[in-house]
Amino acid sequence: MGYRLNNTRTGANITSHLIYPKGAYILHMLRMMMADNRTGDQNFKEMMRDFVKTYCGSSATTEDFKATVEKHMTPEMKQIGSGKMDWFFDEYVYGTALPSYKLDSSFDTGADGDVVLNVKLAQSNVDEHFSMLVPVYLELADGRVVRLGRVRMIGNSSIEQKVPLKGLKEKPRRALLNYMADVLAN
Repeated sequence: MGYRLNNTRTGANITSHLIYPKGAYILHMLRMMMADNRTGDQNFKEMMRDFVKTYCGSSATTEDFKATVEKHMTPEMKQIGSGKMDWFFDEYVYGTALPSYKLDSSFDTGADGDVVLNVKLAQSNVDEHFSMLVPVYLELADGRVVRLGRVRMIGNSSIEQKVPLKGLKEKPRRALLNYMADVLAN
């Protein structure tokens, strides 16, 4: 709605309060979705360099940006939208849905002595087509926080899983959801 809301009743600064922060958050969400435990932000940086190089000195549309993102998608991102980013742009750029997430977790010790994460993750306040890669982190016993992975959630749903943490013998302090504010959510 951005510029259409700019009137005397809402105030003249609505665009700077609504459009620009959301745009920055969308870039952050893409960066976090593309992040890799081994290469960090490399995928995101390559995508942004490609976008700047391609559109330097000319105008670019949101669809142009989406096409650049699609050229640099990770395998996880490709699985959701069959190689397209419509799902993400429809939800976060063009849409207004704001998902809520709930995480319940506990830790057990497996027969081999490795830690097993028992996790229940729920996504709510969205329609049946809303999809997201929801990040799960672990706060280790020494206080370090590491990204365990991303869970694909669709619609108002929940999943329960037991996740063996191979090689981890000491129970983490806790499992964390969206620790780096990876996903715009309630």
